[in-house]
Amino acid sequence: MKVAVVGGGPAGCTAAYKLRKAGHEVHLFEAQDHVGGRTSQVRKEGFNLGSGALFLMGGIYPRTNAVLKELGKYDDLVGWDAKTHVIDADGKRYTVDFDQVLSFLKMPVFNWGDRFRIAWGVVKQLLSKGAGDCFDGEKLARFDDESDTLEAWSERVLGKKGTNYVTYPYMGFLYAVPLHWLSMSMFKTIIQQFYKLALAVPPKGMGQICDWLIEGSPGLHLHLSSPIEEITQRGDTYRLTANGQTVDVDKVVVSCEPGVAAKLLRGLIPAESETTLKECLYSEYAHVQVCYKQNPWPNAPVSVALPATELRNWGACVLQSRRHPDAVPPGGEAVGVYFYTPPLSNMSDDEIRAEAVAAVTEVFGAAPDPDFVELFRYRRGLSIAAPGHYGTLNALHREMPEGICLAGDYFAHAGVEAAVLSGERAANTLMGVRA
Repeated sequence: MKVAVVGGGPAGCTAAYKLRKAGHEVHLFEAQDHVGGRTSQVRKEGFNLGSGALFLMGGIYPRTNAVLKELGKYDDLVGWDAKTHVIDADGKRYTVDFDQVLSFLKMPVFNWGDRFRIAWGVVKQLLSKGAGDCFDGEKLARFDDESDTLEAWSERVLGKKGTNYVTYPYMGFLYAVPLHWLSMSMFKTIIQQFYKLALAVPPKGMGQICDWLIEGSPGLHLHLSSPIEEITQRGDTYRLTANGQTVDVDKVVVSCEPGVAAKLLRGLIPAESETTLKECLYSEYAHVQVCYKQNPWPNAPVSVALPATELRNWGACVLQSRRHPDAVPPGGEAVGVYFYTPPLSNMSDDEIRAEAVAAVTEVFGAAPDPDFVELFRYRRGLSIAAPGHYGTLNALHREMPEGICLAGDYFAHAGVEAAVLSGERAANTLMGVRA
């Protein structure tokens, strides 16, 4: 079988890897001059800056872990303890471990009544039915109440204070949008599997996952700087055009951003499916890397700072040298400042950079002017899993014609695990392999 994969992010690279492992001829087309998508690394002045994804999340990433073990790379991952300050509206700081959700209960802002309510809420979730997989959109859809937002669910289960000091900083960091924009389905599943959390990063940064997948796919035809211009059907086969050249294949995996997928598949899929792809909700996304060749805070007690209780322009500050060892040159430091979506519509690039520098010194202390400030800003950055998202998006799989499969993290909200899982499923579907 000859297959084309469109898009070289984690979903596309996983699909290509699985298909090549089974012996199929695979052509992977990527518009950029490198693979990685939103996990890509950017090297500048000795720094290795992540353009998007931050970390893997241990046991709640089962398919990513399985693929890395197949590749012989799992043991290369570098653990990250993510010691964290939760910063109150009045500036008070509380130390927690980001990957240990119950450590949040130790914050003195909670009295014994608060702790009991939150702990009981967690226990009830552990005893209730759930999706069982935080990034399987089909399973999440079964527990996705279209009338229930994450904010409303969290206040019922954890109380107002639990929402302000647990759900708000935790999910604000991961997804950068207000809680009332989101479905409760994924966070409920995370709560049910909190004991599996363990943060880790490849030694060269998150982009190394796609590099490993390509290295593990000998014989792959990799077409970089090759945006697909058109996909047409020719009898039982498909023709893809890129850079004026054509490739004819038996089947296609489309693993690019859904708006691009809609354009490429126009005329090949039902009009309703095209509309669903085009209307997939995305947030604007921005983060800034504030870079110092000489680390101003070598003895900082934490590596993450998260605001609680009130919406601020930024949702997290992260010391990158603590996150993965290759992020900075020897003796240097970079701070990733990750912004909430709502304020971005009224902020210029320069305002975002200035706000990031101010946040860095507020959180970690006085520092000289940074050596440089790098902004990553995407008008369509992270998919938004609003109530009803999972059922709507996953119905698309059943609407695709024979020989075409969709893949991408938007099927189960942003995350490397969602992308890997969807890429693997697309490959298995084309090969007629049941999960």
